Amino acid sequence: PGFVDIHTHYDAQLTWDPGAAPSPEMGVTTVVIGNCGFGIAPCRPEHRDLTLRNLTKVEGMPLDALLQGVQWRFESFREYLDVLAADGLIPNVAAFANHSCIRTFVMGDDAARREATGEEIDAMAGQLRQAMQAGAIGLGTSTLESHNGEGGIPMPSRFAAPDEFRAFAQVLKEFERGVLQITKGVTPSIDFIEELSAQSGRPVQICPMLQDPGHPDDVFDCMEAYA
Repeated sequence: PGFVDIHTHYDAQLTWDPGAAPSPEMGVTTVVIGNCGFGIAPCRPEHRDLTLRNLTKVEGMPLDALLQGVQWRFESFREYLDVLAADGLIPNVAAFANHSCIRTFVMGDDAARREATGEEIDAMAGQLRQAMQAGAIGLGTSTLESHNGEGGIPMPSRFAAPDEFRAFAQVLKEFERGVLQITKGVTPSIDFIEELSAQSGRPVQICPMLQDPGHPDDVFDCMEAYA
């Protein structure tokens, strides 16, 4: 037993550092990855460079380290987890499926340009279903306005329409397990998040609630209204 770090971004580092340094040195025995819907799987070969460049912007990771360190021995989410397991992880690792990765896998460059079509939403739900079958603990996503990738372009999950989230909620309902983790911006509303929780029958983790300088009172209004 030790600390469980519920919000990490070790997704890339674990491919070259199974020890997840320095977390075990601080008493952490379990790390949760895939938070905010940012990660590196699923990922088609043609999207690898963009995926890493997005991580350098949205999470401040050094690009040289990512380009030299990430071992691309996978494409699907299942293959990614299999690679981590084969390398022998030191901490326990629990992985959210990554919304932005799923979007890019299905939609390509359009993932960070527009809402998805019904057919694309079905395909994304299928990717989440596969990830859950492989052992994902739910879905990580973000609508936070400051979450921008390469070139200042919003991360793909920020383009998701309500029906896209509803499709993911339905998948979680099918499995009767898992958590929807969301790094929330001004949208979606708490009412919509409660709708997703009710539809899926699963908890939603809002992590974190951040203050928007343009709407400084919103976060406090949400907390007071639903406390």
